[in-house]
Amino acid sequence: MSKFLVVTPGYPSNDNKYNNAFVHSRVIQYIKNGLNVDVFSVSKKQNSTYQYEGVNVVEGTLKDLSRYLKESKFDKILIHFAWEKTVKTILKVCPNTKLIVWVHGVEALGWYRRLFLFDIKKFYRFFGYILVNIKQMMFFRKFIRNKKVDVTFVFVSDWMKKILETDTLSKGRIRNFIIIPNVVDDNVFKYHEKKVNDRFNILSIRPYANKKYANDISVKAVNKLSKYPEFSKLHFTFYGKGKLFAKTLKSLYKYSNVEIHEQFLSQKEISIIHADNGIMLIPTRQDAQGVSMCEAMSSGLVPISSNNTAIPEYLSEECGYLTNNADDIVHAILEMVNNPDLFLKKSKNASDFVRKKCSPKVVIQKELELIEKNESEE
Repeated sequence: MSKFLVVTPGYPSNDNKYNNAFVHSRVIQYIKNGLNVDVFSVSKKQNSTYQYEGVNVVEGTLKDLSRYLKESKFDKILIHFAWEKTVKTILKVCPNTKLIVWVHGVEALGWYRRLFLFDIKKFYRFFGYILVNIKQMMFFRKFIRNKKVDVTFVFVSDWMKKILETDTLSKGRIRNFIIIPNVVDDNVFKYHEKKVNDRFNILSIRPYANKKYANDISVKAVNKLSKYPEFSKLHFTFYGKGKLFAKTLKSLYKYSNVEIHEQFLSQKEISIIHADNGIMLIPTRQDAQGVSMCEAMSSGLVPISSNNTAIPEYLSEECGYLTNNADDIVHAILEMVNNPDLFLKKSKNASDFVRKKCSPKVVIQKELELIEKNESEE
């Protein structure tokens, strides 16, 4: 029986349930479909093991990964985030092993696409990031052009593929690739038909690690909404955690209809909360797909997101709202409040759209076919 290894820079645990949860979603489905798969999570922690929701995880440094690869034989290595040191470690030990590389974004974007992270007070830190990023882009360019490596690239969106080609000066150079979305488990994020009053319940579940997640725009929209008479009908719930949490949400504590929870949530917990809400407030400054948005859509929430990067590939006006600023978000929420039939229509459309594009039946089948096809060609 063929054996596969998933290599990822971080994997969910009880202490950090959000840590590359989209990788975990895939692994769960692989195991359900009978794939013999191990997981190695690259971190600064020395060799250790743990179990998360039935998945056995080995966690360790790159030296531990090298040792692990020497001790075990894998028919294929499935890499999420092709960081230079990780890929070089794998190629050094297993130069002839077939690779499948999922390109997610942060490892494949030029530094100038992340200017929203720039903080004048921490200029030297951002300058350091620029140097590291340039080195990573140079590596990725060589990796793409390395004809000795048997690699297939998986992109979660057309936008992500175009950006990688542009930022690595590699247009037309990527030989083997396929576009497959991150999976959204519709058995976890089940569709619950919404009632008209659900449109008054607005949910935000986001990390607060940096400005990428645009939580400040959500807060700005709530403050603007507070000046409208419809505001008293609404109930907002914010979940999340990160260094920007307290500072970002500070202005919302004065509202009696705003509920704030500083905590991480499991997928099962999120799905339960989805059932009690009707609108997902989820703007972004950059996303290669928007997995959390898609999960909310699967559950039947109407998403209010941003008209940028890959979001338009996963959200149309028939399913929700593509916005450009806080004023657009205010308009979207007021439209839902004043048009209950439109809210119900968008809710059903959102769930149908995501299920057709991102459900395990669709996504995992494509990934399994990709893996098994390569195996049959050996």
